[in-house]
Amino acid sequence: MRIGLFTDTYTPDINGVVTSIVTLKKALEEKGHTVFVITNHASITQTSYENDVLRLPGIEVKFLYGYVLSSPLHIQATSVIKEMELDLVHAHSEFGIGVFARSIAKNFNLPLVMTYHTTYEDYTHYVNLWGLKSIDQLSKKAVAGISRVYAKNAQVIIAPSDKTKKMLLGYKIKKQIEVIPTGLDLKRFECHDEGRVKAIKDQYDLHDKVVFTYIGRLAKEKSVDFVLESFARLLKRKDGIKLIIVGGGPSDEDLKELASSLGINDDVVFTGSVSSDDVINFYHLTDAFFSASLTETQGLTYIEALACGLCVFARPDKPLDGIIVDDETGYLFDTFEGFVDKACIYLDSPQTNKDRIKANAIKMTRAFDLSLYGDRIVSAYQDAINTYHGMFEVISIEAADDHYFVILKAQETQEALLIDEHLLNKSNIKVGDIMGRHEINELDESQEIYEAYQKAVARISRRDYTSFEMTQYFRDKFTLPEDKVEYLVEKLISRHFINDERYFIDKIDYHRSQGRGNHWIAQDLSKRGFGNEKIYAYLEDENQGDYVERAATKIERFLASLKEGSLRQRELKVRQHLTRQGFDYEIINAAISNKLDNYSDEQETKSLKKLIVKSSQKYSEKYDEYETKNRIIKNALSKGYTYDMITKVLEDVENEN
Repeated sequence: MRIGLFTDTYTPDINGVVTSIVTLKKALEEKGHTVFVITNHASITQTSYENDVLRLPGIEVKFLYGYVLSSPLHIQATSVIKEMELDLVHAHSEFGIGVFARSIAKNFNLPLVMTYHTTYEDYTHYVNLWGLKSIDQLSKKAVAGISRVYAKNAQVIIAPSDKTKKMLLGYKIKKQIEVIPTGLDLKRFECHDEGRVKAIKDQYDLHDKVVFTYIGRLAKEKSVDFVLESFARLLKRKDGIKLIIVGGGPSDEDLKELASSLGINDDVVFTGSVSSDDVINFYHLTDAFFSASLTETQGLTYIEALACGLCVFARPDKPLDGIIVDDETGYLFDTFEGFVDKACIYLDSPQTNKDRIKANAIKMTRAFDLSLYGDRIVSAYQDAINTYHGMFEVISIEAADDHYFVILKAQETQEALLIDEHLLNKSNIKVGDIMGRHEINELDESQEIYEAYQKAVARISRRDYTSFEMTQYFRDKFTLPEDKVEYLVEKLISRHFINDERYFIDKIDYHRSQGRGNHWIAQDLSKRGFGNEKIYAYLEDENQGDYVERAATKIERFLASLKEGSLRQRELKVRQHLTRQGFDYEIINAAISNKLDNYSDEQETKSLKKLIVKSSQKYSEKYDEYETKNRIIKNALSKGYTYDMITKVLEDVENEN
């Protein structure tokens, strides 16, 4: 599939939505899909398109922690998106780019999938500056209404958690809602920079300290004030502990003032925003992750912390159900003192208990594996495609030479699918079957794969090819995704139609039998996908005497075709011929030393005489006797004859005349 991800925020921004989209893009690409990102940047006039990322002009909104909002109308971008030939639009925003995504889906007749990343009713305090209850209620009602409007044209809505799905159902949204938590690239969290971890510990004096860490945006809805209040109470009962606050946001200064008023400045570190790669190092220097947010749609930072083997302290919230379990993967609390009590239980527990919690935490995150996430998203996409394009009924199956036409009919359209008898039997399609768009596409792709395989076998039956050559053949002749190309090549290898090692040896033996040099052989094998290191390692293992003999045999064959000429000219032609055949200078010298001696002086003189007679006839028609002689001599010199030999043979010719 060719998928467009439309989002108001993308790299280099750092937030949960960006993490989700970067992860989704990787998961889809690893499954062979082509992914484009349509986003914006803080520029009023410029549109840029690079590496499948289209960035539209937008305006930075300071009070929304730097988010860039874009106009829903982009004429230039629309023409670029048309060339992407998308199969589906996936909107990750309700405003700005989200509105543009809905416009693209409508204008290009594409199915629309929408991910609801943000619980906007938790953010109404940004417009309710005086905290009035009536405005808060009105704002939440407006959020519900807007959500219904934006969900209206979507075929499938993706919710990161059951909590989000329940909220959407509460808004009376009557669409297919799939709960698909954002996956994680788990391998990314296994590795960290030990040197960088040590540097951070040195910078913030964290050695020999038990470190609690909060990672996320510093904003009112994240309840970081609750974290500071709780930690201040813990400090009264425990020594040697420190709190690291990683991130930035609109509440940055307010939280620093709170830490100061609580008297815990020396025990709390505010790092500010850090890069997404460096965040991993902060996880790995940490003993426990600490957050009190109740506004998460999924809570990616909690899951990232678990993936790093951290004990997680959190307040009970629906997205964390079954993920944070007391004394298994972390601890849940409702109050300041509740946190303190459970933190003390953890800190006082033996190392074996801490190791058990670490192992449980890592194990818990396996459910968020990137590949499983990709499968679930693709399934949701296929549902959206089916819903948008409708379901098809097989109304007839008609024979056509070696193939069959499967006639499919939907409510307002009819299609014909051409497939081979083998695939028809394998798929067990019958008249009356109901098929979705993804099933039709899969059959169509299977047919192309089947045809590609049959043509490849026929091609290989005529002569051998390498896996590299067949890979290029599939890419050039068929519109197959890369994973299917790899599948076909592997199938040909497994059935012994392709054997690179056998081909490699046979090709070298063949070229040697044809008298070719190592450079020629290497160049030919390189074009067929073999690496130079492998090629020359094998070629240089040949006995040097055999290599020289091969060159000598080549010289004999070539000299047999030279009936005349000077000795020097013959040697030059031999050298040029062997160089073209891939022999190097040293081998040519060794082979040529005893292969030109059989050309006698008598033969060379006879060849020169023939040249002089021919030149005399040519030049005497245009020049006087003196100039004719000069030109004859120059011509003979250019052919490699010596001056003494030329003058002697020229004199003999003149005397004969």
